[in-house]
Amino acid sequence: MTDVEQGKAQSPPKVLIVDDEPGTLQMLAHVLAGQGWDTFGVRDLSGANSYMATAQPHVAIVDVFLEEENGLEFVKTLRNSHPEVGILVISTEDKESLAKKARDCGADSFQSKPIAPNALLFNLRKILELREERIKNQNLSEALDRTYTNDAFPGIVSQCDLMLAVLRLIRKVSARDLSVLVCGESGTGKELVARAIHQNSTRKRGEFVELNCAALPPNLVESELFGHEKGAFTGAIASRVGKIEQAHGGTLFLDEIGELPLEIQPKLLRALQERRITRVGGKQEINCDFRLITATHRDLLGEVHGGRFREDLFYRIAVFPVKVPPLRDRMEDLDLLLAHFFKEEGVRDPKLTRGARDLLAAYRWPGNVRELRNFTQAITLLTDRGAIDEAAVRNYFGARLTDNMAPRASTPGSNGSYSFSRPVRRLDDLERDEINYALKTYKGNVPEAAMALGMGRATLYKFISKNEIDLSTFSS
Repeated sequence: MTDVEQGKAQSPPKVLIVDDEPGTLQMLAHVLAGQGWDTFGVRDLSGANSYMATAQPHVAIVDVFLEEENGLEFVKTLRNSHPEVGILVISTEDKESLAKKARDCGADSFQSKPIAPNALLFNLRKILELREERIKNQNLSEALDRTYTNDAFPGIVSQCDLMLAVLRLIRKVSARDLSVLVCGESGTGKELVARAIHQNSTRKRGEFVELNCAALPPNLVESELFGHEKGAFTGAIASRVGKIEQAHGGTLFLDEIGELPLEIQPKLLRALQERRITRVGGKQEINCDFRLITATHRDLLGEVHGGRFREDLFYRIAVFPVKVPPLRDRMEDLDLLLAHFFKEEGVRDPKLTRGARDLLAAYRWPGNVRELRNFTQAITLLTDRGAIDEAAVRNYFGARLTDNMAPRASTPGSNGSYSFSRPVRRLDDLERDEINYALKTYKGNVPEAAMALGMGRATLYKFISKNEIDLSTFSS
């Protein structure tokens, strides 16, 4: 449940109204009271400042001209002192320059008098959405800052219960010198988990040595793991230390352990049991004190049953299994991960529209966190660091977006059965469609369309300019 929804469920939104006209104060209070909202009206800035010293409204409605006082100065001060508060500026003057000045001072929206009740409520609901976005972004920023100061789990960004449970397991197993098997789909961050275990262990001063078993031809895996002596095979012009030797006193991480050739598996098992190895082509046994962490995206027990992985090795490496959840099961982390990856790309405050974010939340992310990171790297280039909207997301994913969308939730029908319903439409989409309909009805006549919509001409002109609407298309 969002903050706005919680506010509606627990207490109605509080609105401060600052206007020197008693009639306007009375009308605005009446309209908002009809919605069950709490209002507090004042006629000067002294009253407004007194109220703000003791209360925290959700929204402030401020008139520009307050007898001898300037309402915009109060707006500027209010935005600095209470950055989360929604602000609607109102005025008898319907000028685009005044609306721009109000926005520059920190207002979320501008509405000219006389105030149309429907337009007022529409504006205020949008402002409440903006307020919630600010609060959410602030919380995200604070959570993100905490991840950058948390040295215990370098690179792991999460506030999801599933991942927090994984982190608790990491803390428990890190202190014990047990072999750990990290399971999970490709791209879930298994290597980060392995590094976190090493970082929190007594071996953290030792080396963290990694080898991807799927990245090498089978004939080279043995040499990479155990090393070789000079002349051991064609091309071995010098002796070479293997990964196990390198990990002496530290941690050896074998990624994609399920790809380890069967003929190499007994040798790894012996190294684990005896803590000694012999290089390829060598005779001398070398003591190796290392901790083994392995990872796989496969069902390793299924591989054992299929005869593709040794059962004795499986039980040796899977002393303590840790399962990393896929991204689709930890979507509470989506915004935090997006902020983290955009920050890595040098984009501190990405302009991600609600429609784009909804698409990303509905996508199943088969490539998991790695795919999300690739998305943030590419989208910042494709949009030239402008607004990342729904169209940009669709263009990036192409056909795989529709192929990997989560199914819509079902809702109960009148007879108790469940059926699929259309998704709730966003207010931005409704606003755009209604404005286009009004412009079409009045053949591009902006003043008449604005009057029918109950909004100021300056506000409508601003919308037309922002959305690059060609009025000539409505004139015929």
